[in-house]
Amino acid sequence: MIQTLVKHADRMMTSASATEAGIEMAFADGQNGVIPFAALPEASGLADIRGIELPNPYELILRTARGERLELPWDFARHYCDASYRPRVEAVAASGRRAVGERVRSLRAAARLTQAELAAAAAIGRVTLARIESGEQSPRFETLAALAQALRLPAAGLLADAD
Repeated sequence: MIQTLVKHADRMMTSASATEAGIEMAFADGQNGVIPFAALPEASGLADIRGIELPNPYELILRTARGERLELPWDFARHYCDASYRPRVEAVAASGRRAVGERVRSLRAAARLTQAELAAAAAIGRVTLARIESGEQSPRFETLAALAQALRLPAAGLLADAD
């Protein structure tokens, strides 16, 4: 048997329905699951749901008894429907943290600064800088901006090589 799936089908929601257990979801690639009401603080159970819409394959809208409109993106739903989704997303995030860390370390070395010197110039802790450079910690925007200013670069310069 030869099977072809739509590219990025893991992002495409095809159906949703409210049940006692939660919101049952289906995706174009065959994944199914339930978003439990415990994950939806605005809707504690089936009685709180007045309507469900899938205006496009990437967004689910719930209407509650209190008149609220809850917008749930595909990735929120996917988390509950595919056990392999979270590890894949975490692997991509870890790769991004490592890439940013390597870039900061490379730029610091090119500027001939020690971790202590760059950390002081950016008004952050040296341990924080070490964790960013090792990929253990993802920097907040304010931290990236401070590091960029200390290195005399635009903030985008910390994220990608200008060449």
